[in-house]
Amino acid sequence: MGLDVYAVRPGDPAVKGHDTLRTPVTWEWEGPADLDPFEDVPRDFPEGLFWPSDGDSTGFRGQVYREWVNRTLGFNLYELLDPAQVRDLADRLDHWLTDARAAGTDEVPLDDATTVPLSGIEALAAFVRATAAQDLWLFPDS
Repeated sequence: MGLDVYAVRPGDPAVKGHDTLRTPVTWEWEGPADLDPFEDVPRDFPEGLFWPSDGDSTGFRGQVYREWVNRTLGFNLYELLDPAQVRDLADRLDHWLTDARAAGTDEVPLDDATTVPLSGIEALAAFVRATAAQDLWLFPDS
């Protein structure tokens, strides 16, 4: 089954993180207030971010990155990530990219079958930074 991951905000402004999230959810998830940073993320996989199945610029095709993100950064894209977790993920991506550039890395194996240029991970990092900058959540839609 596929996985698309979207940058969203809760329809209830009192919900700030997992500690304030109550289920069942009785409101809708809303899109980012500022779409420009998401529209500016390079696309055209593998050099850029993989579009989600619906082509929405506020999302990406998470299945492609799932294994690498889990193995390398310790996050499961199948889980709802709150704004604090998104900031942590952004920081880990930035640190990983700094180390990768210093090591001269130009290709990154995402899994046994898929390798992307470093620019593909840079695009993922740009998306996560845009999400963190607006205190958004990463919502897995699988």
